[in-house]
Amino acid sequence: MDKSKSIALTAELSNAFGPSGFEDDAVSVLKRHCAPLGRVEEDCLRNLYVYRSENSGDKPVLMLDAHSDEVGAIVQAVRPNGTIKFLPLGGWGKASLPASRVLVRNKRGEYLPGVVAAKPVHFMSAAEKAGAGLEIADMSIDIGASSKEEAERAFHIGIGEPIAPAVSFEYDEAHDLMHGKAFDCRIGCAALVETLKSLKGRELPFDIVGVFSSQEEVGERGVQVAVERVKPDIALCFEGAPADDTFTEPWLVQTALGRGAMLRYMDKSIICNPRYMRFASELARREGIAIQCAVREGGGNNGAVISLAGRGVPVIVAGVPVRYIHSSNCIAKYADLESTVRLAVSLAENMTEEILRSF
Repeated sequence: MDKSKSIALTAELSNAFGPSGFEDDAVSVLKRHCAPLGRVEEDCLRNLYVYRSENSGDKPVLMLDAHSDEVGAIVQAVRPNGTIKFLPLGGWGKASLPASRVLVRNKRGEYLPGVVAAKPVHFMSAAEKAGAGLEIADMSIDIGASSKEEAERAFHIGIGEPIAPAVSFEYDEAHDLMHGKAFDCRIGCAALVETLKSLKGRELPFDIVGVFSSQEEVGERGVQVAVERVKPDIALCFEGAPADDTFTEPWLVQTALGRGAMLRYMDKSIICNPRYMRFASELARREGIAIQCAVREGGGNNGAVISLAGRGVPVIVAGVPVRYIHSSNCIAKYADLESTVRLAVSLAENMTEEILRSF
């Protein structure tokens, strides 16, 4: 991997506007970077498919998946005072929303700055201050309009328009830290692109199809279509995985920054194929690739849908640890992205049909 180019790719993907269902800008970035790697196709759900130039068409298929959408919101209505009532696209951490800067796309396709607003503490009653916290229904997005008419006529706000965080990517070279939005799962998209780049020109026992799937944050919707189109024999899902190293007892930390790719044995949506997991773990240790393993009570990912497709598909999830996903501001380490790519490349190079049959 070329570090400077990889960071630039991650920055471009992170900065792209693309809530669930509105992934167009992120897909445009991915198309440009993937065009030299093979045949690129797109469907009406904004799933993007990359068929390696080296594919023969008569080998088993290894599907590499990452989802291109980010948590965001959608305009539901405009209130009489000009603020926007919105619904979430994906599972926002509600506590992180108030005072967040956002971009609201209007009917002209322009991106307008706004802020997630709630009643200021100065005007709250004692009961409100002592309450369990704000609900999204209690929040608005303020773009500076003073009436419904102004919001609609001067700002051109329309029902159904998308909203995303207004955050720009930064890289702290001294500490190898990436700061930005949408690392779930744009950092996984960067890992997928870098994996395809690393495998360019190599003959492999499997045909590889990269899939940048849509609408994962609203129920793994895009991948349901993608897996039927690709019909994989085996798969690897990239993710921006929620880091647990800032609030968990040290002995229970399983997704920490700086400790490499996270291999997830289980979450509430999937039990990853244990034989495939064992093979990946042993391969990583043999080749000196930093990994960490996790078992989760919650969460979910595209691997759950892929694993149940057709007659069943062996799947593992390789996550880049990310602090504060499903908020506007995320933190990740470049070294963990690099480890995740190394693992995926090694799996593609070492997988055989005999090993696949053993899963």
